[in-house]
Amino acid sequence: MKLSDLKTDAEWDALLEGFASECGMTAVLTDATGAILREHGDRFRLCTAIREHDGALAFICSQTASAMLQELRSSLQPMIDLCEAGLVRVVVPVVRDGELVGQIGACGLASADEEFDPFLVAQTLEVDEEPVRELFRDTPTRPTAELERAAQRLFRELAEP
Repeated sequence: MKLSDLKTDAEWDALLEGFASECGMTAVLTDATGAILREHGDRFRLCTAIREHDGALAFICSQTASAMLQELRSSLQPMIDLCEAGLVRVVVPVVRDGELVGQIGACGLASADEEFDPFLVAQTLEVDEEPVRELFRDTPTRPTAELERAAQRLFRELAEP
């Protein structure tokens, strides 16, 4: 089964828009392999800098996405974790017949529970820590409980009929 068997592009776009708004982060729809199919929302400056740097994209974003996808395949439950940069990542599985068909993810907020450490990001971006701190300054936070509620709501909405 494919995601296109479940909803139209317009329906997926509406779901992404709602989830992005509810979480305050960019939302993406991926297939079961993690390939991004659709995206909604603007990224914060730190995420943009990371995603524009090939090495940082591979080390920070891709590594976390792969690890979370692996765990999502076995749990088939929504998850919240931090990427290697210490930013929040939320993933909600799309499940049919007990199999992962895809996922909706959102990422980019600062953690309300963890202190940001610019060292790893600065090393990966090959810059000093101060420019990384500057990029991080305008990255908002959301309470984890609020993100958990949003993920559970979307998970229920996506549940098999």
